[in-house]
Amino acid sequence: MTPATWFRCVVKMVKKILYHPHDAGPEYVTSWKGYNWFEMTFFSRWDHSGTSQILCVDTPPDFPSELKKRLEGQTQPLNLHDPFAMHMPLVDQITVYADISAWRVRDPVRILEKVWVH
Repeated sequence: MTPATWFRCVVKMVKKILYHPHDAGPEYVTSWKGYNWFEMTFFSRWDHSGTSQILCVDTPPDFPSELKKRLEGQTQPLNLHDPFAMHMPLVDQITVYADISAWRVRDPVRILEKVWVH
């Protein structure tokens, strides 16, 4: 039997605030609503020859290039005999998006807090 996995991660991206210097990343919001949901789903399939296939659905537009950079920057090559070798780089990149999402929600909330206090 060929090992296979799937998992799903949901990230809400709000429109970034342009004047925040710590947020030099791209804009992920393309809708008029001011936010986009990325309901990222990942399917993996591996066989004993070391062939691994990963299908990534509904990821942010820069996901392929960011994942490629992450893989190229690794100090150790992937162990292709491990059926879960690609899971760690995937989760690392998903964590980056979750972090961006948290900060982009925090920034407008903080602006409102400052206005209410004064």
